[in-house]
Amino acid sequence: MVGSYQKVTKWRYHLLILSRLPKWKLINGSRNSGVPLSEMWGIFNGPQLYRIFGLSNERAPNTVETIGNYSLSTLKGLLYVSTSLAFGPVVLYILYNRGMLAPIAATGVLKYIVILGIFGYGGRFVGRLMDSDYRQFVGVWEKAKIGTAEDKQSLKRYDFELIGVTPDYRAVENRDLWYLPAYNEGSAFSNLLATYAVHAFGRHMIYPGSMAILNTLMSSTLRVARNNFVASKNGQRVWLNSTTGDLIDAMFIPPDSSADAERQRTLVICCEGNAGFYEIGITNTPIQLGYGVLGFNQPGFAESNGLPFPTNVLAAAEAVFQYATNVLQYREEDIVLFGWSIGGFPASWLAANHPNVKALILDATFDDLLPLAESRMPSFLHSIVEVAIRKYFNLEIHRILEQYRGPLRLIRRLHEEILIIDDQSMNDVQKRATNRANYLLKKVLYDRHPDLIKDLEPQVDRWLKMTPAQRAMSAGLERNATESANRLAKLLSACDHYFVDFDANHVTPLDPGYFNIPMARTNF
Repeated sequence: MVGSYQKVTKWRYHLLILSRLPKWKLINGSRNSGVPLSEMWGIFNGPQLYRIFGLSNERAPNTVETIGNYSLSTLKGLLYVSTSLAFGPVVLYILYNRGMLAPIAATGVLKYIVILGIFGYGGRFVGRLMDSDYRQFVGVWEKAKIGTAEDKQSLKRYDFELIGVTPDYRAVENRDLWYLPAYNEGSAFSNLLATYAVHAFGRHMIYPGSMAILNTLMSSTLRVARNNFVASKNGQRVWLNSTTGDLIDAMFIPPDSSADAERQRTLVICCEGNAGFYEIGITNTPIQLGYGVLGFNQPGFAESNGLPFPTNVLAAAEAVFQYATNVLQYREEDIVLFGWSIGGFPASWLAANHPNVKALILDATFDDLLPLAESRMPSFLHSIVEVAIRKYFNLEIHRILEQYRGPLRLIRRLHEEILIIDDQSMNDVQKRATNRANYLLKKVLYDRHPDLIKDLEPQVDRWLKMTPAQRAMSAGLERNATESANRLAKLLSACDHYFVDFDANHVTPLDPGYFNIPMARTNF
């Protein structure tokens, strides 16, 4: 009797669940509660819905959908680890040692994978069917694919996983763009090792913001910040298609109506660092000053898809620039390029290819990635590191700046911990002397003012070791009328013009007081 009662109770529970599911239409019928078959696939395989912009709370999936989502996340994580170049060989070795590659054992493993997949997709599908908000969203999402501009704008009310969307702008290929020359040196063996190292773990070290685990950890914070931009700053979210086929998630913040006319005319394009996102990154500094701001996430970051190899990163930056000029209708002369850390690479490249921009501001940026990479790897691997960096991540920013002659500002962090070569020293002055921003300044001086810096590089090194207060004190002690003294004074004046120190570490947000747009200057 007890067993019969338990069976009846179990069936009643299942019937209760089924009774809550909407009845879908086989053909477009008259029932309002039905779900058209055209939307069934969207419910099954559609994007995750995070929230409706403007609402204080995120969407909370029901228990059934949550279980399905967790199951699919687990499955994707297992497949990623098992097939990655970094962990795949280790997983294969473990499976081989345990005899799990034999046909019978492999079939058993495959069975559990299939069960987990069915459980995940099935749970998510049923959970979404039970959610009227999600069904309404899928209807808008499906309609926006082939609908009017109004339909696409209706979709912008939602914050969701960016799959199956139509871009707001498709970048046009420009064959006249300048790029650093390709690197094709090194032996076949070193090239093979370099290729494996880059794809197995090198890219993740250079661009950790593209790692799935970091994106998962940051997702909630990014969604809250995105909602704040849209709800409080009148932010306009845009989706751009780059020439490499990546979908780039960007956000335009209109200028503050209370700002002066010059700031309202100016657009700041922000290029984030290797673990930076437009939602919580450098965009906030110019926004506080009332400028119009256009930020974007690099390929593989947050909701932007693709991988952040240099070609993809530059294509994304060019798509953003084209959108600014062709759609937002900003003149090049009214655009400021702002790059932080590794974001100085796409920002400098944009300046090199669009030399009429108003200014280029580089905050905590290096001259070349190779010295930094070598300083963090064992010396016996330096030859492999050189091939890997030069072939796949040749970020020689100083060479890119040789193509740009416009207004330039370099900002160095006095307590920099990322761009220094000597990170073991306890002496701040010694560590500051190895900051790669120093080398970027000197290379700019050699390129733009070779007559001034000739034979005076040690004086620049001495100037770089000083704090701003020490420089001000020493300036009044070195006045005389000799020709060499005048040349040194002009050189240090050039240093003051291009270079600013900010008393902070690498990740501290830039104080708005240091965001000063430089003017063009050739005589010192």
